[in-house]
Amino acid sequence: MFNLIIILLSLINSEVNESNNYKIAKYILENITELENCSITELAKKCYVSNSSISRFCRDIGLNDYNDLKNQVAKYQVSHEIAIQKFKYQNDNSQAPIKSYVDAITDHLKLLRDSLDEKIIQELVRDIYDYQYVGAFGYLQSETVAMNLQFDLQTNRKVIFTCMPFANQIEYIKNADEKHLIIIFSESGTYFKRALARTHIFKNIEHKPKIYLITSHQNITLPYVDQYIRYQSHHDYASHPYPLLAISGIVCSQYSKYLLTKE
Repeated sequence: MFNLIIILLSLINSEVNESNNYKIAKYILENITELENCSITELAKKCYVSNSSISRFCRDIGLNDYNDLKNQVAKYQVSHEIAIQKFKYQNDNSQAPIKSYVDAITDHLKLLRDSLDEKIIQELVRDIYDYQYVGAFGYLQSETVAMNLQFDLQTNRKVIFTCMPFANQIEYIKNADEKHLIIIFSESGTYFKRALARTHIFKNIEHKPKIYLITSHQNITLPYVDQYIRYQSHHDYASHPYPLLAISGIVCSQYSKYLLTKE
């Protein structure tokens, strides 16, 4: 599923603010409710860029053309009323907001504790040590988890790759081979849904990277994912990204201990 807002936020977090793509993405984010009837020429004028820059921007974010962008804007208008309900969570208490929110997070971490398979965590730790190249990725909040993993593993003298732009993440995954380990953080399990929808995404399936998907989705199975680290979740506002952060912390802690056994 193409999520326009996630793509645009990812773009402005990674582009320099003088670039055309940054200007266009920022304008769309700030004025999205006014763009449904906006022509490509009108948008170009508002962003102080050319029509060709708008067309190039559409292709850069994974769309075919400006009509595709208009369709995504229209879909946003429909879905926005549902999206603003995301801040709800179990046992929300407006009379005690701090306690109720922290308690909800604690409940999710207890679910994580009771549902994680420690053997798979140890397998991932060994693979991080053994693989020559390791990449870790996710959308927005999940990508911050990947960045935390990158920082903490570097402390343990293991350098891994990550990046914010989603298009760059997918390019890295598609070009990876059997020397690569790919770790995907995706609470909903939908990371691959649009970008890698086809079964055969690698040039040579026999030389594809090993892929871990860390998710609360209990039933998802994908032909190119080798191992799943699953955990239980209530799928509400208090459920993300704390379990993923905890898993990242567990992996780094266990990696540090594993490293001592190899030295």
